[in-house]
Amino acid sequence: MSLLEQYNRLKKEYEGYQKMAEYTMQQQNKKIITQDKKLDMLSLIVEISQYINKYLRNGEIASTINDIMIGILGVTYSSVYLIENRKLKLKVSNLKNILHHNSIYEFNNGSRNELSTSLINSPDNIYKGNDNISIHSAILMPIYLKENLLGVIVVEHKIYKYLSDEHIKLLTAISNQIAMCIENNRLYNKIKENSQRDFLTGLFNRSYFFSVIYEKIKDCGAGFAIVMIDIDDFKKCNDTYGHQYGDRVLRQVSNIIKNSLRREDIVSRYGGEEIIVYMYDIKSIYDVYTRMCKIKDKIKTSPINYRNIKSYITVSIGISMCKAGNGNVEELIRKADMNLYRAKDSGKDNVIY
Repeated sequence: MSLLEQYNRLKKEYEGYQKMAEYTMQQQNKKIITQDKKLDMLSLIVEISQYINKYLRNGEIASTINDIMIGILGVTYSSVYLIENRKLKLKVSNLKNILHHNSIYEFNNGSRNELSTSLINSPDNIYKGNDNISIHSAILMPIYLKENLLGVIVVEHKIYKYLSDEHIKLLTAISNQIAMCIENNRLYNKIKENSQRDFLTGLFNRSYFFSVIYEKIKDCGAGFAIVMIDIDDFKKCNDTYGHQYGDRVLRQVSNIIKNSLRREDIVSRYGGEEIIVYMYDIKSIYDVYTRMCKIKDKIKTSPINYRNIKSYITVSIGISMCKAGNGNVEELIRKADMNLYRAKDSGKDNVIY
């Protein structure tokens, strides 16, 4: 073999090794890029978890998730639904109209039993509102914890084909973390609510009442009322029929009072058999008097049934009122308490203001 032939053979082998080395380097670079993406995704998931859990206590977890979706994905619109009473309830959205969220409506009316991830890219506008909004790309991502649906995230963009399978992969990667954060938020709120409630009656406890009342009266509308309610001869109930009967009396009276008032009113167990009520936006003390008389009469005519015992009880009620938000709460409670004792002294089963 001549020197030229040897040179050409060695050159060819060298070029082959060089191509193989370049190919190997390219493959390694691809693996590095893939690993970097996975690392970035894991870092992102950790950051999202920390961010959401940081705001667990403020009750705005849906808004927090919504902000994350807009920030991470760069979408134009984002909506967050959470499960309440087996229905998906819209918690936050930067859209004026969500009529095009057909899958949500189908799930809520029972025509769809489950939801799955879906990607829509449409040249036509999928938005159904009358305002000047265009949506051509959307992802619906249900949030499951095990087999339990916790909520749904819908992200949307005005640009056709803006969202893709890569966005689905990212959303899928973070959905489990979001699910755990939603569940943690639910458990936290449940524990928090339990700490604010009286375990026997289900009413707010005294501590909660005084923790919120001073803020409530700052925005009390036309005025507010304080009502003190006491079960007549409650000690006699316990002594005659036992403490379990007394517990039944407390629960029934509490339920009647709570169900007879508005959501914005606050009903709390003040202590023993005494209940305190804050009533919002009161224009006339006579309106409070009329309502309390109805509550008193309903309690009086509702039998207490416990085992073989059927009996009736009455309550006495004292009312005080302030026509502005700068009233002295302690003074109003004292006045309502004095009127309560006047109701007791006048023969019980009475309302005095």
